[in-house]
Amino acid sequence: MRRILFICFIGLVGIGIVKGQDHDRFKKIEAAKIAYITKELELTPKEAERFFPLYNQYHREMRLLMDRKHSKDNRKGEIESDAEIVALKKRYREEFVPIINPQRASRFFEVEREFREELMKVIRQRRKNENPEL
Repeated sequence: MRRILFICFIGLVGIGIVKGQDHDRFKKIEAAKIAYITKELELTPKEAERFFPLYNQYHREMRLLMDRKHSKDNRKGEIESDAEIVALKKRYREEFVPIINPQRASRFFEVEREFREELMKVIRQRRKNENPEL
């Protein structure tokens, strides 16, 4: 049931998207991600108020590491880049613990992955429907 609601939500977000409006699309996806995280981690309003500024900081740092990892100028190897990502996740897990309990702090990374997987399913399905094979 939860998965169906999520897919419907992403689908509704996608209906209003016009090509060339990437910024709006990413804002809508990020809003859906925040709603998904809030629901799955069962964050109270007070927890969410404290959690999401820290999450935003984590997200910015992770984006920088991922951009660097996938850059043509990446001087580090795959293993070193992955080690930096793991270290960042461990650091933020410890920073999340005072806001949410250790179990939910660990679960956050699973929830984030689940969201990405569901989003990719929706995107693949949408592409398949737009370009049906003859």
